[in-house]
Amino acid sequence: MTPGMEVRPAEPDRLPLRVLLVAAEPVVRLQLRRLVSGRPDLEVVGSARNDAELEALLAETRPAVLLVDARDARSGAAAVLRLAARQGLRGLSLLGEGAAPAGAALPCPADLAAEEPGGAFMQQLSGALRGAAGTAQPSRLAATRPSFRPELIAIGSSTGGPQALSELARALSRRRPSLPVLLTQHMPMTFTAMLADQLSRCGYPAVEAMEGMPLQPGRIHVAPGGFHLLVRRDGDRLACTLDDGPPENFCRPAVDPMLRAASRVAGGRVLAVILTGMGSDGLLGCQGLVAAGGVVLAQDEASSVVWGMPGAVARAGLCHAVLPLSAMADAVARLATGGPS
Repeated sequence: MTPGMEVRPAEPDRLPLRVLLVAAEPVVRLQLRRLVSGRPDLEVVGSARNDAELEALLAETRPAVLLVDARDARSGAAAVLRLAARQGLRGLSLLGEGAAPAGAALPCPADLAAEEPGGAFMQQLSGALRGAAGTAQPSRLAATRPSFRPELIAIGSSTGGPQALSELARALSRRRPSLPVLLTQHMPMTFTAMLADQLSRCGYPAVEAMEGMPLQPGRIHVAPGGFHLLVRRDGDRLACTLDDGPPENFCRPAVDPMLRAASRVAGGRVLAVILTGMGSDGLLGCQGLVAAGGVVLAQDEASSVVWGMPGAVARAGLCHAVLPLSAMADAVARLATGGPS
């Protein structure tokens, strides 16, 4: 057998998801094998250095999904994924930190040796692998903890967002949850004020956020272009804070800082909604929010212009539900009032 190729006998009746690793660097293959094999819900059935080695392994190992180190050009990620597609398989790409995922992809920590099978990254990776394999696509609202009573709603969107937000605002205007709403839409300065006006014309009051502005129930507070929208607690009320710090996920405003701040201030009492958008902004923020006890809804692929941002949180297994845009307002209204889901 060619050096670098490792095979385990295929056992089609095993319950764990069957994963085949593709990584050019031996140390990376070793660390990925250690991490993936250490989880009871995953099984490594083989590994290869590139597409040339992969072809001989596919029939022998019968994986459910490929895990590809796309950070190293020697792995030939594009060729690997094309080969997998011809075989009816899907793959998940590991990207360098800060890279914007396209398709099924996940940012990879710089030091895999520091990660553990039960850690946050591997929980995220497990959900992303199942999503890429097509085994983790929720289609209806799941059951919620009876005690979930959100204190605020946080919405993130990008490409296709203004149209989706207008539709959501029109639908929500008939229900008007009595909670303040934070909104980060990837949009430059001057356009965010126009967005707030557009949403108000759709029947849901909206305003471009200002420093120190109190959060009002039943109102959308839009992150202004050029600033991350954060939130702080002033006594018994919440207020907006604007941050002109570095861009995150190549954006300012960005969704991740908003979700981090909301989670710090309100703990698990946050309902996050991730709508259509390119990249993966919101993924890390949703991870922390869910860990704190919050709830995430994501727009489904069919109704999204670009299923990047909602797809990232869906594939990571962070979503309470993945819904068409037409069903989102009902779900938000029910969860916002603590009603049955």
